Amino acid sequence: MIEQVRQFRGFWKAISSRSGDRYLAKSNKNCLFYRKFATMSRKNNRKSTSAIHRTVRCYLHTSEDVLRKVWEEMTQKNTPLIVQLLKAVSEQPEFEANKENGSINKKGITDLRRTITEDSDFQEQSGRLRSSADSLVTEVYSSWLTLYQTRKKQIEGKEYFLKNILKSDAELVEQSNCELQIIRCKAKEILGQIKEFIEQINKTELKINQTSPAKKKAKKNNKTIDTILNNFFSKNVSKSTGKNLNDTLYEIHRESSDSLTQCAVAYLIKNDNKVSEAEENLTHLNKRRAAKEVEIKRLETQIQNTLLPNGRDITGAKYIQAFNNLINQVPKDNEEFAEWIANFLKKISSLPYPIDYLYGDLTWYKDEKGKIFVYFNGWSEYHFQICCNKRQLHFFQRFLEDYKALEASEKAEEKLSGSLVTLRSAQLLWQQGKGKGEPWKVNKLALHCTYDARLWTAEGTEDVRQEKADKAQTEINQVESNENFDSKQQKKLTKNKSSLSRLKNSFARPSKPAYKGQSNIIVGISLHPVELATLVVVDINTKEILICKTAKELLGDAFHLVSRRRRQQVHFRKEREKAQKKDSPYHLGEAKLGEYVDRLLAKRIVEVAKEYQAGCIVLPGLKSIREIRTSAIQAKAETKFPGDIKAQELYVKEYNRQIHNWSYSRLQESIKSKAAELKISVKSGTQASYGTLQEKARDLALSA
Repeated sequence: MIEQVRQFRGFWKAISSRSGDRYLAKSNKNCLFYRKFATMSRKNNRKSTSAIHRTVRCYLHTSEDVLRKVWEEMTQKNTPLIVQLLKAVSEQPEFEANKENGSINKKGITDLRRTITEDSDFQEQSGRLRSSADSLVTEVYSSWLTLYQTRKKQIEGKEYFLKNILKSDAELVEQSNCELQIIRCKAKEILGQIKEFIEQINKTELKINQTSPAKKKAKKNNKTIDTILNNFFSKNVSKSTGKNLNDTLYEIHRESSDSLTQCAVAYLIKNDNKVSEAEENLTHLNKRRAAKEVEIKRLETQIQNTLLPNGRDITGAKYIQAFNNLINQVPKDNEEFAEWIANFLKKISSLPYPIDYLYGDLTWYKDEKGKIFVYFNGWSEYHFQICCNKRQLHFFQRFLEDYKALEASEKAEEKLSGSLVTLRSAQLLWQQGKGKGEPWKVNKLALHCTYDARLWTAEGTEDVRQEKADKAQTEINQVESNENFDSKQQKKLTKNKSSLSRLKNSFARPSKPAYKGQSNIIVGISLHPVELATLVVVDINTKEILICKTAKELLGDAFHLVSRRRRQQVHFRKEREKAQKKDSPYHLGEAKLGEYVDRLLAKRIVEVAKEYQAGCIVLPGLKSIREIRTSAIQAKAETKFPGDIKAQELYVKEYNRQIHNWSYSRLQESIKSKAAELKISVKSGTQASYGTLQEKARDLALSA
């Protein structure tokens, strides 16, 4: 590792040889560099497993009177509170600061809700319904702010690219005061050395022990290249596979003060990280600039037209008001007219918002006939029977067993921890029904239970127990090391000690041997717009392909669902076009068929990995999936119509109308989630744009 640091220090010195920010080696900076890498490496090597959440659903059966009361409670109290809270959050003076920060504080929403619930209409509402409203509003605005920040950062990145990167060769020559050939030589030098370093840092496992607890802050003035190194690679060492050439080049361009280095980096980025000896095409460059300006304007328009969350209109009052405005009034300006149109075309949801519960808010029991019942905190007088099929029954039996064991332990000396209960949370909601009549008769009351799949076996429970015990012990040590801790820290210390005492005991769970994969067996997955996915199992020692399966072979009899899904997409597109021509609202929702196919395909992929005892699954990065799709269709057009450019363009256009993008991100998440159950590691690589699908999957596996 020390040798790599020396090489990298020399590399930074080389690429900034013309800069005034030459490398000045000091022992305290070296220690800072080592400590940052050691801290991040120790976090990587720490054994930790993330939660594997699954959701099981059932319907709830009870008397008609109870259903009516639940419907009225959720429609007349819970939903109006959420709608009013959603509107009030955006009216607060600190909301503009939240937009800039990209985050929102739940405590502020809770305080705002308390001022609203002082009204007599909400005073009788239970505490669980109020806290559920707080969580839902926080989640809605967190998602909205994340989307807002994403678009804002996209605009900033595109503007930076347009202003600082996308310059002509003549502009780069003028800025650097050097000839174009010197810029090209500098670009080649930077490119070769960065690639070499990234390959070394990605292959090396960093194992450095932290030797000194003190950390000295680097001064902001006189920023050296060594400081750039510390800031960039200490932030990215925890995701070494994610470090790529573009990220490094952009960081150098932002932080370096040497004009030649900046121009050389800009030359590389605008030419797709390549050095070309050909003369620059200014017409093509101007087209790129115009296209980038259009992208920026579109994003700015999206931000301006983004509507704030305003809640469900279950009564249809906003729709009626918008209809009356369009018929009887004249709008003041285009913005008001657009608001009326948006309210008029908005889908009317007749269902109330769901209510969120934690595992401790549910009470489970069995009646004399062996039927499982549940009731909720705040509604103890409303009892519901669980209605599910046999495949789901064992989940609810486990929830009942955990509840009984936890309740019994409260009266015993050895108490159990609620953090090891299989059920983590639940959601009470209404599902849309068909027919006419009273809404609580037509619609169905359902319960969605989220559980942690790791807690299903004794081995997984032990891993979770040890992880939580280590975390509690660490927090205890941190508080006890401080002699003068306040009452808040004392309360936290008492809570952690109680948790640690309970975590010494565990629930009785069935044993299941842990999966052990072979490190030399790797599964590579290549993606394609038509073939969907191709799997290859490779022995990296011999570079032999053990098996290759296409999506058709993986899905078997269920492959017809892929064609059915694509026909659905064509149908939805045509219906949407018809609605747009008539200026009528389009409320046809997407089916869950695509999600089901993704889960089924992910299951089959992990089954093949388990059969061959694979130690890792390698998935292609999604950044280049659009280029892969475009190149695949273009290659097919060139084969079908060689030399005829117009025919190729028409073919690509028609092909795009028929073959729709699959949700590859959803498919990858399904694979990661399924692989996590067996603790099979999932890595990301770059899929080649050439070769057969089998060769692409093989190269992905070998790259791991």
